[in-house]
Amino acid sequence: MVALVGVWALVACAGGGDAGVPAARSAPRAGESAGAAVRVPSAPELPGSAYDIGFAADGSGFTLLAECSQRRCRQHVGVLDGGAKAWRRGSSPLPDVTGDLGLSAGLTVLGPGRALIRDGSEHADVPDRTWFTRDGGRTWRRGTARAVGTTAEVARGGTLVQECLERDRSDPNDCVRERLLAVSPRTGRHHVLAHQPPLKGPLGQAGDIPGSGLFVSGADPRTGLPALVRSRDGGRTWQRARLTGPGRGGPAFRVVAGRGGLYATQHGKVSPPAKNGLVTIHASGDGGLTWTRIWQYREGRERTEPRTLLGDLLVADDGLTVHGEDGAWRSTDGARTFTRVTARAPSGSVTHTPAGRLWSDSFGKGRFRISADGMRWAEFRVGAG
Repeated sequence: MVALVGVWALVACAGGGDAGVPAARSAPRAGESAGAAVRVPSAPELPGSAYDIGFAADGSGFTLLAECSQRRCRQHVGVLDGGAKAWRRGSSPLPDVTGDLGLSAGLTVLGPGRALIRDGSEHADVPDRTWFTRDGGRTWRRGTARAVGTTAEVARGGTLVQECLERDRSDPNDCVRERLLAVSPRTGRHHVLAHQPPLKGPLGQAGDIPGSGLFVSGADPRTGLPALVRSRDGGRTWQRARLTGPGRGGPAFRVVAGRGGLYATQHGKVSPPAKNGLVTIHASGDGGLTWTRIWQYREGRERTEPRTLLGDLLVADDGLTVHGEDGAWRSTDGARTFTRVTARAPSGSVTHTPAGRLWSDSFGKGRFRISADGMRWAEFRVGAG
């Protein structure tokens, strides 16, 4: 697994300007909750820097923090109980990291008081280690990401993850045959999904949208083109979506919801090359069965359009915002045109959580903002930084 130092700690930035990030729009002061889905208190007393964070629908949450010296990183867990006015230290099952191994743990919140930590293995043939809690981080049960039995559906609050069944002999990092596993929110165990989506890899959960369904992206087995499928019964049955004009740059999609419908961003190869390339943006007005392409990356337009996307597309009533490697771009005409709204430097990223839209800074400083509508935000800070 690729070593992480937090999904937001990307590069150092001169100036640190926040123009174009959510707070630039009538920014509420830290702790204010106007427009926010939940009130999240700051926690500067937690040790280290927050490198992963997640929330449940009731506003409870977990965070992973790292307190690093030149030789060692000590890892900590912070917990926010539902309705609590302050974060607390949870017990951390993660070992210290030494040398140049880097931080490879990731966090998935599976519901109030429930979370799964997954720590990447150094060897492709060894499953990742996992730790699951159902009591708010007071105790953790150790396991692995190896599949245990099958399940007919993805339970509410669960998620889908990829399992590689056969690796490329010439490059063990590449997978040539895979399947999806359902993570149980009750136990944290991984089960083979009995009815796999009718797609070739690379497979991935593209979104789980209340009222619309569960989305998976991959490649059409007949044409090889990027494709999306939808399930409205937790993965028991699948419907192939009609996707007009997908780019050939990659089969990975992310689906998010806005008041006017659904949006899908396609991620993959662009030219000039970029790690987080944004290939297309599609929109759907029928719950994700049919998709119309509303934007496509065009080489040579880097000065007037986005080329990359960090996290999710921010969809709000007043427009669309793309947070990229080279700053943020904004459209108020349905992605027909974009305007740069920050300097040429990362301006954070937005992810969708059950508690609301979550903005995270790009530099590992523990700055976050949360919103219910994508326009009004409440800031909070986690960790000593």
